Amino acid sequence: MKLIIPMAMTDATLAASNVTEDDADEWAAGTTYAAAEQVIVLATHKVYESAAGSNLGNDPTTDDGTWWFEVGATNRWKAFDQKLADPVTKSGTVTYRVTVDSLVTGIAFFGLEASEIRVQVTDTGATETYDTTLSLVDDSEIVDWFSFFTTELDSYQTQALFVDLAAYVGYDIDLTIGDGIGTVEVGQIVLGRVVTLGTTLEDTTVGLTSFSTKEQDAFGNWTIVPRAKSDPVNYRFSMPATGAARTQRWLNSRRDAPTVYFASEDIIKNYGVMTYGLFQDYEIPLRKAGVSIVNLEIEGLT
Repeated sequence: MKLIIPMAMTDATLAASNVTEDDADEWAAGTTYAAAEQVIVLATHKVYESAAGSNLGNDPTTDDGTWWFEVGATNRWKAFDQKLADPVTKSGTVTYRVTVDSLVTGIAFFGLEASEIRVQVTDTGATETYDTTLSLVDDSEIVDWFSFFTTELDSYQTQALFVDLAAYVGYDIDLTIGDGIGTVEVGQIVLGRVVTLGTTLEDTTVGLTSFSTKEQDAFGNWTIVPRAKSDPVNYRFSMPATGAARTQRWLNSRRDAPTVYFASEDIIKNYGVMTYGLFQDYEIPLRKAGVSIVNLEIEGLT
């Protein structure tokens, strides 16, 4: 049972990207905007939509909702906005360069639509210390020679995890998502320090919470409105009883902060036991000696 404590993404840490920040024109105080017209504010990396016509001189970043409402992050910053349902989209590849301002030993990706990811780490002396490419092609249906020759490899894993790297303050991390073909989507990228709490046990459960609405009329016809989903996970893990105070400190520090939770790097591919979300509840049985069995409920972000 492990966590990734996210590094905050700022203008200083997001050093470069091939995703342009041109979703709309930048807001200008001297321009009059019509209702439903959109603008961006580069200082906040957000897109705003005019709530009314004749909108002049009203700053979207300080408005109370009378003149503007926030649409969301710009396309470049959607990978770091804590919203999985609204991904970065770009044809070919999506690239980011991150200049690290705190220790990074893990990187998690969510909401992926891509065939591969490459992660490169360069130290302060411009020496590359890490270079790994991970294929996202889902080959789980290939179980024998017949399926080897008849299975079409046209589906991809939607999550990815790198935990065998170490990037210190001042290092650069280059991320390349996609192989240059088709449209790439990235729901969220989380970089940070990996913290181990214990060993994930059987009876850990994964699930799905859908926020779509499904209504049936008197004639049996269904009306379905697709909406976002979340991936809840109920972890059950063991830890030394003497580590209760440490585990409590870590969890309490994340009580209102989105965090990556995962079982262990060696079983994620097959079981998908990784989520980005908020913990709802936990229980740590206190024992004088031996092992404590902890239950930890995580609600995934949408």
